[in-house]
Amino acid sequence: MVILATLTGNQLIHLQIPNLTVLLLCAILVLLNAPLHYYFFVIKKKKVTHLDSKLADRFTYFQLAIDWIFLTLLFHYTGGIASPLLFYLLFHVVLSGVLLKRWVCLLYNTLIALTINLLALMELGGVISHIYGASFISRDVQKNPFFVLLFLFFSTAVLYISSSFVALLLERLRERLRGVKAIQHKLEQDNKELRSLNQLYRGISSTLGLSPRLDFICKSIMEVMGVKGVAIRLIDEKTNRLELASATGLSEAYLNKGPVDADKSLVKALEGEPHFVLDASTDPAVQYPEEARKEGIVSMLAFPLKGRERLIGTLRLYTDKRRYFSQYERGFLSALSSQAAIFIENAKIQDTLERQDEAKSEFIMSMTHELKGPLMAIQGIVDVMLKGYVGSLVEKQRELISRIYKRIDSVMEISGGLLDIYQWQSRRPDVKQVPLSIKEQIQRAVDLFKASAQEKGLNLTGALPDEDLILMGTEDEMEKILNNLITNAIKYTPSGGSILLEPSTSESHLILRVKDTGIGIPEDDIPKIFEESFRTKEAKKIDPYGKGLGLHFVKKVVETLGGSIRVKSDKGKGTEFILAFPKA
Repeated sequence: MVILATLTGNQLIHLQIPNLTVLLLCAILVLLNAPLHYYFFVIKKKKVTHLDSKLADRFTYFQLAIDWIFLTLLFHYTGGIASPLLFYLLFHVVLSGVLLKRWVCLLYNTLIALTINLLALMELGGVISHIYGASFISRDVQKNPFFVLLFLFFSTAVLYISSSFVALLLERLRERLRGVKAIQHKLEQDNKELRSLNQLYRGISSTLGLSPRLDFICKSIMEVMGVKGVAIRLIDEKTNRLELASATGLSEAYLNKGPVDADKSLVKALEGEPHFVLDASTDPAVQYPEEARKEGIVSMLAFPLKGRERLIGTLRLYTDKRRYFSQYERGFLSALSSQAAIFIENAKIQDTLERQDEAKSEFIMSMTHELKGPLMAIQGIVDVMLKGYVGSLVEKQRELISRIYKRIDSVMEISGGLLDIYQWQSRRPDVKQVPLSIKEQIQRAVDLFKASAQEKGLNLTGALPDEDLILMGTEDEMEKILNNLITNAIKYTPSGGSILLEPSTSESHLILRVKDTGIGIPEDDIPKIFEESFRTKEAKKIDPYGKGLGLHFVKKVVETLGGSIRVKSDKGKGTEFILAFPKA
């Protein structure tokens, strides 16, 4: 730009700027700046993201020193105070205000102002020659001391005003950037808090039982807050002590140091406010200061765990160095504590309900099992009476004893079904599936129920294929499925009918059909047949005492094995259950 302005000024305005001198100055400037540009090109190519600040300052000062010398010489050879290229000097001042610190910029601008003033006064006094022809201003004006002094005054004023204005704008810009960064930091903190709360919520929701939930809470808070350890203590209202419920990051020796009294340990937390201790070894609010010192605990922070109706305990954080928790951290921990308290209460309620449910199931199953023996004994005695081994019976006696036998048989069936369900549910988590031969399972079931079917005048058969068909499951589960379906078929198929077990395959599944020629199921009842305790009117007429547990249980077992079950039936013609299992 300087070279272009020089050549243009000399040709169009007939200035007398020394071309060779200006070209030589520009060439020297280019040679001096070339190594710097090459160095920064190499840094950029190597993708260096961080440059030493002291080294960067040295480069900047070196660059400005070169520019200062260049501008001083340019100022002299292009007409001094009447130079047409003086606007470059103003541009340089603005640039220095951007690159330099405020006090360095002021010092540098003072150096430039002194240089201009000294050079102009020396030219005015004839100490050095003044190039009059390099400007379009007349020689008389350039020689006028008043013009020179007025120019120096205004140029110096403009110099400082420009630098001050640039510095003010930069300061305002930095303030805005600091504000933007503060807002960005706040947003990041808020996002971090929301993510942590979300993770804690999802983790606790997916964790069963009180102890696993408390452990998850402690570990999550320790990781998020970067503390030495975290502990949750719950209030025992009988002893007024804070009993340890869960902890992480702390040694067994410290955790077992002794009973923690609610009235002696970080009591503000039990009054509903956070309790902060800067030095645990000297603060009177710490019940075991010596043990805390041995553990390496320095600062402590306790938060109340507020349940729906009362305070249930405290959440405690332990650090291994002095640490002040910010207002943001305290607010975040307060939110975590509130959420944790709700989850703890819910988990305790859930555990209580589960224990009650288990106790109820245990009681029912125990009573069912205890009743089974006496009922079998009574059924045996009644059977002996019906067969005439204790003497002949009149018709009325035989009818009453037969009704007793049927009632006992129904109770035995219900108790057996309840025991099957309970045993299957209790064993299911530990069951390991193995390859099963469907031919063997069908043959075993047919052999087991053939006598019962024949006694009622039914034909029970299994259409066994030539090739062996394999599915994944357990013998116990397949036995329960087949036993329930065959028992129902025998019960609801009139004498002279038939029952068929027929396996087959599709592309991806093993199919098992259990067909009978029994009473069938009304079309409106088919969608309800697998509901718990549902029974059709026709089934109730044949067996008034059944509870409708079998088919619901069969459906659960089939689905556990990855299969499906559906039913086709015509009322009065028979029923077909179709089971589909994945191929092994």
